[in-house]
Amino acid sequence: MIETHFVTLPVKKVFFKLTIPSVMSMFFSSIYMMADGIFVGHFVGSDALAAVNMVMPVIMILFAVSNMIAVGSSVKVSTALGEKNPGKARSMFSFSTALVIGVGVFFAAAGLLFSKPLIHQVIGEDQLAEMAIQYSRVLMLGLPFIMPLFAMDNFLRVCGKARYSMWINIIVSVLNIFLDWLMVAKWEWGISASALATVISMMIGSVFSFFPFFSKKITLYFTKPKIKKAELLGMLYNGSSEFLSSIASSVIATLINAVLLYLGGSVAVASYGIVMYIDTLLVGVLYGVVDSIQPAVSYNLGAGKVKRTFSFFKISCVVTAAISVLCMAVILIFPDKLAAVFSEKGNVQVMQMTVAALLLFAPSYLFTWFNMVTSAFLTAMDKPKESMIIMLFRTVLLPVSCLVILTSVMGVYGVFSTITLSSLLTCILAGLIWRKTVWSYAH
Repeated sequence: MIETHFVTLPVKKVFFKLTIPSVMSMFFSSIYMMADGIFVGHFVGSDALAAVNMVMPVIMILFAVSNMIAVGSSVKVSTALGEKNPGKARSMFSFSTALVIGVGVFFAAAGLLFSKPLIHQVIGEDQLAEMAIQYSRVLMLGLPFIMPLFAMDNFLRVCGKARYSMWINIIVSVLNIFLDWLMVAKWEWGISASALATVISMMIGSVFSFFPFFSKKITLYFTKPKIKKAELLGMLYNGSSEFLSSIASSVIATLINAVLLYLGGSVAVASYGIVMYIDTLLVGVLYGVVDSIQPAVSYNLGAGKVKRTFSFFKISCVVTAAISVLCMAVILIFPDKLAAVFSEKGNVQVMQMTVAALLLFAPSYLFTWFNMVTSAFLTAMDKPKESMIIMLFRTVLLPVSCLVILTSVMGVYGVFSTITLSSLLTCILAGLIWRKTVWSYAH
C-alpha cells in the first residue's frame, strides 16, 4: 500500500490493510513481554518478577520520550504528505530520527550514572533493589539501539510499509522469546539475561527497520535534517499527550507498587505484575489498531477529507469494542489458568491474590477501548489539548482519587479495582469531549 491509497481506497479496505499488520506486530510484541514475565516468574522467582515490575515504569518513561517524538513527527509528516509537500516531510523525518538516537545516547549515559541510587531510594528492600538494578542497567545500555525501533515503526506505516513493519516486530518477538528460553531457562543466567534478550532482539529489529529509508524507492528517505523551531515545538506538543500519558501511567504504576508493597508485600506486587503482563496483551492489540490508522487520519485531514476521518473512527470503535469484550470474557472465565501461567508452582499466595486481582480488573476493558480510540484520534487530528485532557483524567487525576477512596474501603483489593472505576469515569469524559469535537467539525 502507498500513502495515496489513504484517500482513494474504501475506508474499510484501508483500515484492515493498516490494522492487521499492526495488530499482529503488537500481538507478538505483547507475547514476548509476557514471555519475559513467564520466564522470570518461573525460573528466577516471584521476587525477581516483583523487581522487574517495580523498575519497568521508569524504563517506560524513557521509552515515552522516543514515542513522543515518533508520534508527534509522524502526524506532521503525514499531514505534509497529504498537502503534497514531500520535501518538508523528508526533512522532518530525518531530523526526528536523529533526535531519537541522540535522546537514546543521553538517557543511556544518565541511567548508568544515576540508576543505582534512584532505585535504592524508591525500593526499600535491598534484595528487590539489587535485582532491579541488574535488570535496568542492561536495558539502559541498549537504549540508543532500542529507541529508534519505536520511531521507525511509525514512519514505515506512514510510507505504507505496514507489512514490512509487522514482520520486523514478529522476528523481534520470536527472537526475544528464544533468547529468554536459552539464557534464563536453560543457561540460568538470572534476571539480567531477560533484559539482555530484549536488547539483542530489539537492536536487530532497529537495524532492519532502517534499511528501506536508505534507498529512494519510498516516499520518505534520509535527507539533510532540517526543521523550523515552530515545527519542532509543534511536533513535540502534538506528541506530548502520548508522552505525558506514558509518564503519568508510569508514575501511577510506581505509586500503586508502593501502596501494594505496604499493604500486601512482594506477593501483592507480583500479583499486580501478572495482571499487567496480561493487560499488556489487550492494550497492545488495541494500540495496534488505533496507532496504525493515525497516518491515514492525518493524511485525510491534510487532504481535506474530513468525512472519511470520522468513518475511520466508527470502524475503530466497533473493532476495539469487540476485542475488549472477548478478552474480558476470557479473563472472567479462566482467571486461575491465566494466573498459573506466570506463578511458581505451589505458590498459593500469589495464585489466590492474582485470581482476585484479575476478576476486579477485567471489567475495565468495557471502557478502556473508547478512551484509547478517542485520545488517539484527537492526536491524529492535531487536537493535542483535548487529547491531553483525557490523558490527565485517565492516567492521573481519576486513578489517584479512586486509589485513595477504594484502598480505604477495600484495603489491598481496592488497588485492583482502581483502574476499573477510573476507566468508567474517563469514558464519560471522553464521550463529552469527542461529541464537542465532532460538533465543531460539523459546523
